[in-house]
Amino acid sequence: MLNPACRLNPMTLAAIVFDFDGLIVDTENPGFISWQEIYQEFDAKLSIDDWRHATGYVGGFDPAIHLEQILGRRLDWSQLMPKREARNWELTLQASVLPGIEPLLRSARERRLRVGVASNSENGWVEGGLQRLGLRDYVDTVVTRDMVINPKPAPDIYLKTVQTLQVEPGDAVALEDSEPGCHAAKQAGLTAVAIPNRFSERQDLTVADLIVKSATELNLDRLAALVAEEHGRRS
Repeated sequence: MLNPACRLNPMTLAAIVFDFDGLIVDTENPGFISWQEIYQEFDAKLSIDDWRHATGYVGGFDPAIHLEQILGRRLDWSQLMPKREARNWELTLQASVLPGIEPLLRSARERRLRVGVASNSENGWVEGGLQRLGLRDYVDTVVTRDMVINPKPAPDIYLKTVQTLQVEPGDAVALEDSEPGCHAAKQAGLTAVAIPNRFSERQDLTVADLIVKSATELNLDRLAALVAEEHGRRS
């Protein structure tokens, strides 16, 4: 049964669901740079176009396999991988909340909208990141890939998120940075807004209902109007 406070009328924006990596905080760039540095040790190149296949996907692109294919030989990852992970973590700790995200979270809390985070990362990574960034108190629920059967682009993560938030999918908007995330949101019945980064802007984001360069271009009234427009199209 839905929370009555979340259904003032059928045209009401009831919830905002945020992706995490690349949307709330830039974790894509640290991942790219840390792998790029490993490639450089072998005089190999990791391009932005290569990395776009990793953005938002689970198992979509494996840089370790890719590097071995370039070199034509197997590598000993027992030292390389810990080094790469330590560098990735060092850069990730330097990353702050992306522009416009915290004001949206604060506004949603003030208007008593439900807030979720739906991520293809593992729960510990997302929960730890939200705590580190001081955002966890704004979020009602976190749903991650280890809590469902199928990750994005399947709709499972979004379906579980809106179910936990006790809102109808059509009354929720998803903020995503990637193609698989937008597909997952739309398949689950949410309105999708894409905020691509320098990697995901190379993906096909035409499935999104709106594409903006930054969350600073968004506010609750604009998101509510977008949801109302989607209601109108469906009816």
